[in-house]
Amino acid sequence: MADGDARTTVLVNLLDRMRAGDRAAVDELVRAFQRRLAHLARKMLRRYPGVERWVEDDDVLQASLVRLLRALESVRPASTSAFFGLAAEQMRRELLDLARHFFGPQGIGANHASRAGPDEVRCGADVPDPRDGLDGDLDRWTRFHEEVAKLPAEDRAVVDLLYYHGWKQAEAAELLGVHAKTVRRRWEAVLINLHGILKD
Repeated sequence: MADGDARTTVLVNLLDRMRAGDRAAVDELVRAFQRRLAHLARKMLRRYPGVERWVEDDDVLQASLVRLLRALESVRPASTSAFFGLAAEQMRRELLDLARHFFGPQGIGANHASRAGPDEVRCGADVPDPRDGLDGDLDRWTRFHEEVAKLPAEDRAVVDLLYYHGWKQAEAAELLGVHAKTVRRRWEAVLINLHGILKD
């Protein structure tokens, strides 16, 4: 049995037990995939300009796990890749909500003066000031993640694994059960498609 098949079998077993009311299965599910999901939280948080100033990756992980567990009450991923896709979707939603919360019209990020005076040490000098165009970034990030959510399932799975989870193309190909060239072709097509959509 391939490693990806073994992970899928473990995952499906845990999901079945969870749906049958086995609370221990929920804990096992979180423990089994927590390291991978924590990596995803760190990686995705870095891609949200300004949000990481206000929250830590553990906060994002915790809130995303709550969303994921709620989603798993009604959705049963058939494979490990579907599970990770669902996890990425919940994390995207959490980060978009955080971005809107902090940089919306009443958000602390949009209304917080971060500029230091001449005699003050400026903390977080590398954090962009929201008044210097972060609203445009927020709109662009929101649109990007919304467009990813609209992709066909096969393309979205590639984006979830390569972009959000940070997997190598060969790893994604093994998990998806396709050739690495197929993953590369889908990835390149998605990038061209998203670039065309987002440049408008």
